[in-house]
Amino acid sequence: MEIVNRYIYAVTKSFSGKQKAEIEKELKANIDEMIEQNQSAATNEEKAKKAILELGDPEKLADNYRGTKRYIIGPKYYELYKFVLKIVIGAVIGGISIALLVGSIFTANQTFVTTNYLSAIFSGALQAFAWTTIIFMIVERKNFTLEDSYLEKNEWNLTKLPQLPDKKTEIPLSEPIFSIIITTIFFSIFFGLLFSAPEIFAAYFKVGKDLVTIPIFNIAVLQGYRILIIGIFILSILREVLKIYYRKWTLKHAIIHSSILIVATIFTLIMITDNNLWNPNFTTEISKYAKLDFNILNILQNIKNWIVVIIVGINIFEIVLVLYKGIFQFKKLK
Repeated sequence: MEIVNRYIYAVTKSFSGKQKAEIEKELKANIDEMIEQNQSAATNEEKAKKAILELGDPEKLADNYRGTKRYIIGPKYYELYKFVLKIVIGAVIGGISIALLVGSIFTANQTFVTTNYLSAIFSGALQAFAWTTIIFMIVERKNFTLEDSYLEKNEWNLTKLPQLPDKKTEIPLSEPIFSIIITTIFFSIFFGLLFSAPEIFAAYFKVGKDLVTIPIFNIAVLQGYRILIIGIFILSILREVLKIYYRKWTLKHAIIHSSILIVATIFTLIMITDNNLWNPNFTTEISKYAKLDFNILNILQNIKNWIVVIIVGINIFEIVLVLYKGIFQFKKLK
C-alpha cells in the first residue's frame, strides 16, 4: 500500500544499513497489526491512514527509534553524521598513509613509520572530524530554522508524507559513498604530498648520475591556496552528504547542488588561471635538458586552456543533468 510505504520511507530515510531494514520490518508489522485489529467497516486504505495518524509525525517516531539523546548535533541527522564521519576518517587515514609512503620514497625519509606518520594521522583525523561536524551543523541549523517555523503553523498530517523516489530520480547510496571516499583520499594525498614532499610536483630529468627536478608549480603560491583548497573539499563533501540525506533528486535539491557546484568551480578556476601558481621558469629549464622541435610554451598554455574547458564542460553537464532530474520530479508531483 503506497500510503504505508511513504510513511515507512519518511521514518527510515535518515537511517542506513541493518538498522534501517530492522525499523522498516518492525514498523510494517506494527501497521499491519493495527489494520487487522481495526474491525470497522472502513476500507484497508482508510484503516492504514488511521493507523499512521495514530503513530504520528514520522520525524518524532524516528527520534524514538534513535533512542539516546546524547548528540554532538541534533538527532535528525545523527545517524547520517556518524555514517559519513566513519567514511571520511577512514579515507583520510588511507589517503595520508599513501601520501606519506610516496613522499618517503621520493625523499628517502625513513621517519615515515614513526612520529611524523602518527602526527599526520592524528592531525588529519582531527581535521576530518572537525570539518565533517561543521558541515552537519550548517545543514542542521539551516534546516531546523526553516522547519520549526513551518511546524509551528501547521500540525503534521498525511499530506506532509514525502513521495516515494522515482527510479529515474533516485540516488543509490553507493554513489555518494564512493564519491566521498575517492574525494577524501584524493585531497588527503594531495595535502600530504604538498606539505611533506612538494618536490614531487615536478618534471624529472636524468643528467649523468644526477636526477634533476623542475617544479611545475610555484610551491609557495600553491601552499598559500590552502584555505581555498579546503573550501573546495568541504563543498565537495557537502554535495555528497546532501545526496545521502535527500536520496532523490528534487527541484530544491538540484538547485542547492548546482549552486554548490558553481561556487566550487569558481574556486577551482581562480587557482588554475592564476599565472603565479605555475613555475615561470618551467619551459626555460626544460629546454636546457630536452631537445624539443616545438614550442613547449604554447603547448603548456593550450593544456591549461583545455583543463579549464574540461572542468567547465563537465560541471555544466552535471548541472544540466541534475536540474533536469529535479524538474522531472517537480512536474511529476504537480
